[in-house]
Amino acid sequence: MLVMMDRPLGNEHLINRLQSLVENDRLHPCLLFEGPVGVGKATTATWLACLANCEAPQRPCGDCWSCRQIPNGQHPDIIMVGVDPKKTAKIISVGQARELQRQLIVKPFHAKKRFVIIDPADAMTPEAANALLKTFEDPPSQTHFVLVTGAPASLLLTVRSRSQRIRFAPVEEDALRAWMERRGDSASDLAVEAAEGCPGRALTLDTAGIEEWRAARDAFIDAMRGDVATRLKFAETLGRGERSKWVAKVNLTLDAIGTLLRDALSVTHGGTIQYNRDCSQTVNEWSKALGSRGIARAVEILDEAHQRLDRFVSGRLVLDSLMASLRTLLEPQERHASL
Repeated sequence: MLVMMDRPLGNEHLINRLQSLVENDRLHPCLLFEGPVGVGKATTATWLACLANCEAPQRPCGDCWSCRQIPNGQHPDIIMVGVDPKKTAKIISVGQARELQRQLIVKPFHAKKRFVIIDPADAMTPEAANALLKTFEDPPSQTHFVLVTGAPASLLLTVRSRSQRIRFAPVEEDALRAWMERRGDSASDLAVEAAEGCPGRALTLDTAGIEEWRAARDAFIDAMRGDVATRLKFAETLGRGERSKWVAKVNLTLDAIGTLLRDALSVTHGGTIQYNRDCSQTVNEWSKALGSRGIARAVEILDEAHQRLDRFVSGRLVLDSLMASLRTLLEPQERHASL
């Protein structure tokens, strides 16, 4: 008996639309999947490739050869392009782009629809993106591109203009909680709330993850209360070494800052603290110091930090700039006037 492959979580209207496009053979040759990190863009790209290539009447079945090989990265016609392992910088290089073009000259071995999934697409250098522009616009027969990004503004305008943009929204909390429970994963209210509708984040915020999140938040708060040297040391320590060693910690810190800002906004408008009840003093201080306008500006600064991190700027530089900007917003206006 065939077991239907799970549909991606949330964004039902997008999933239904993609399914309809596949079934009617009207899928755009170059799709741009954009949305928050961990919301399910790459998962949906893999599901889409399975849907288009499944050999069963009800697709995707999860049991045919294509449905087994694609999620494992073992299908010869589903090409995954990530950052160049030969480069120190985390980029998708022009060399990779040219190698991809050579691969696409050969007709698909098995697939009804060949897919090229580029993740993260914003890691493409301008040279790599320009080398692929014509291919994005007019790919070989039965070939589709899926560009996955959390920072669409970092892509060349010429790439965006040649793509059909698919914007992923956060998954509703109730759906996310039910999904985690079905998986047998931790589904604490704090984990679900802090995940901001992103299943990928929720999976990392199990019981141990929540403790790590609190530790990251508290370390950040302590650093913000210190002097310039303290903040610089915090940023340097957190962003030290290879990117693979610090990127998760920096992302966790940025997520914690986001929850502080949301709680501060809630308090500013007479609401309650949702995420950070155990450090209400900091939330109330931020609410009083920032107000609605200051919080809005702080959210913009945080978004910029996320985008810079997605563009592979060093964690130390991202945190240095973020903390300096937040500190300026949080300092009493009287102090600025006296300087």
